[in-house]
Amino acid sequence: MVWGIIGAMDSEVELLRSHMQIEKTEQRSGLTFYQGTLQGQQVIVVVCSVGKVNAALCAQTLAQVYHVDRLINTGVAGALDARLDIFDVVVSDTLCYHDADLDIFDRYPPYASHYQANPEMVKLAVKACEQVSGREFHCYVGQIVSGDRFVSDSALKQDIVQRFSPMCVEMEGAAVGQVALANQIPFVVLRSMSDKADDSADVSFDTFAAKAAEHSAGIIMKMLELCDR
Repeated sequence: MVWGIIGAMDSEVELLRSHMQIEKTEQRSGLTFYQGTLQGQQVIVVVCSVGKVNAALCAQTLAQVYHVDRLINTGVAGALDARLDIFDVVVSDTLCYHDADLDIFDRYPPYASHYQANPEMVKLAVKACEQVSGREFHCYVGQIVSGDRFVSDSALKQDIVQRFSPMCVEMEGAAVGQVALANQIPFVVLRSMSDKADDSADVSFDTFAAKAAEHSAGIIMKMLELCDR
């Protein structure tokens, strides 16, 4: 089994790369794909850069060129649910775009506006969260929304919450989910909260993003350790 692991920023996969036994590195479509082993599993780790199109391009390459069996999108997000604090983790159950007309998505192939994470991968992620040594965060399962905008405005935050009632917001996960659906690849998205997607988000992100990213990456390492080979 080969796991494709995508982060939007270098900080979101740095911990994973540092623990990998890298066997091969390839450049495709301006992206660097690191192939090797991590926690005894075959993995391909890649930084896709921010945004939905970059995430989709990366995920499709992992599917079509590298034929990965599982997809994980790791990284940070802005908290929307009032229960979430900085560094808390959300494991996706469903994902959708907050900046698109979802009715149109439902009327055209593949007739889906929401993308369901693989239940077994969700369970594995939650189990991994619970077993992270010395964890100082809570883990939740819920909806994640994606869009091509860093949400740092309280009015926009409230609008997204009213329309979708999601747990958190970011910029790539739903695109990974859409590509995974098209290629019939099981997937899950993990997000650690770097900010609260409000007027303080810019400062909070700069302060907490690196540590939050490490939390998500640490959970992935535990998932790989726990999963059946």
